Amino acid sequence: MIRSLSLLLVLSALACPGFAQDEAPTSEDVAAEVTGDTEAADVNVADKVEVDPVNSDERIANRLREIMEATGWFESPTARVDRGVAFLEGTVDSKKHQAWAEATAMKTTDVVAVVNRVKVAEQPLWNFAPAMESLKQLGRETVGMLPLIVIALVIGIMSYYLAVLSAKFTRWLTCNRIDSKLLRQVVGNVVAVAIFILGIYVALRVSGLTRLAVTLLGGTGLVGLALGFAFRDIAENYLASILLSLNHPFRVGDLIEVEGAKGFVRKVTTRGTVLNTLEGNQLQMPNSTVYKGKIINYTATPLSRRDFTVGIGFDDSIVEAQEIIMRVLGNHEGVSDDPAPVVIVQSLGSATVNLQVLYWFDQTKHSPLKVSSSVIRLVKQELTDAKITMPDEARELVFPQGVPVQMIESAIQPTAEKKMPVTSSASEPTTTTGEGNLESEQAEVMRAAEDDETVADEANLIA
Repeated sequence: MIRSLSLLLVLSALACPGFAQDEAPTSEDVAAEVTGDTEAADVNVADKVEVDPVNSDERIANRLREIMEATGWFESPTARVDRGVAFLEGTVDSKKHQAWAEATAMKTTDVVAVVNRVKVAEQPLWNFAPAMESLKQLGRETVGMLPLIVIALVIGIMSYYLAVLSAKFTRWLTCNRIDSKLLRQVVGNVVAVAIFILGIYVALRVSGLTRLAVTLLGGTGLVGLALGFAFRDIAENYLASILLSLNHPFRVGDLIEVEGAKGFVRKVTTRGTVLNTLEGNQLQMPNSTVYKGKIINYTATPLSRRDFTVGIGFDDSIVEAQEIIMRVLGNHEGVSDDPAPVVIVQSLGSATVNLQVLYWFDQTKHSPLKVSSSVIRLVKQELTDAKITMPDEARELVFPQGVPVQMIESAIQPTAEKKMPVTSSASEPTTTTGEGNLESEQAEVMRAAEDDETVADEANLIA
């Protein structure tokens, strides 16, 4: 009676959709239900395991145990089959292999159900085996990529030298087409950078780093933007040097004044403008300051005007003084005839009538300091010879009605004989030893302020 009841239970189990062999779930479904692991779908299971020649519970159990032992994944595996129901026991290293054992048993001929009692071994807290395995795998992949890396390095080196040669060729090709030296340099650098980036991209593609190559090309603009913010002042000076080279507000040797600094232009580099001051010092100004500041170019036009003031006495003839000064200016070699010099009455002082003398001279040929010194000296001498007084209004008192003076003959000393004779205007030289010649001092200033090592290495960007 009990045996009949057991047989009925087995038949009922066979009729149940969960245990019927014809309605058996797939290996992926079984693995997912037993382990709850989505990785079970990746387990490969044989479609059918044959037991030859005659199936029995003992032969099925031995076959399953042999399969489990052969994999090496299980520790002390056992299999017991009772009337088509397989009971699996033991310890396995992962849940994926646990599901694999159950799915394999279900595919075995004459197995109608599987009771999976296989336990997953607990991993130790300090398990370095996965890390070591990853390192070994990384080492194997690195060794396999060595030939590609060598080829990528060769391509990178070749692209660098190709970029250098292309930059030189581009500058030579644009030598007759672009006047600005700086602009030719910029065009050459742009071509060189483009070729070098393309070479690096090809090298990364050859080495298998395709994603990194795409990231490099996509991130070039972002990197350039970040560098632009970080080196804003440097970029501003570089851009200003390009604009100065294109606009030509001055040239080498011009006497300019920028933001209160005055000197002869030595050179313009990518960082700044180098001036040689009139005192013989070397001054470097940022190109951005030069470009945005007020530039006074004294050499842009050859003629320049100078002026000085002469004070004569109230009793002297203004017309006579003007004629004397005009004669001196007309005979002076450093004073230009066109535009003509003028002598005008500027103001009436407390003790003098102030005459303003204005004249033009060629500053590319003559020094403004030397010409001014020579003209003032000659004007003073001519006025003195003509008995025209030049009182000092700060110390001299003028008596309009005169001052009575009584001469005592015994007190008169023969000093007139000791006075030096007045030199006539005809013998007065145009220049003296102190003044030297009237030539411009540009050559002396440029020679006195030689370039230092840092400036000498920089290329001059203007003519």
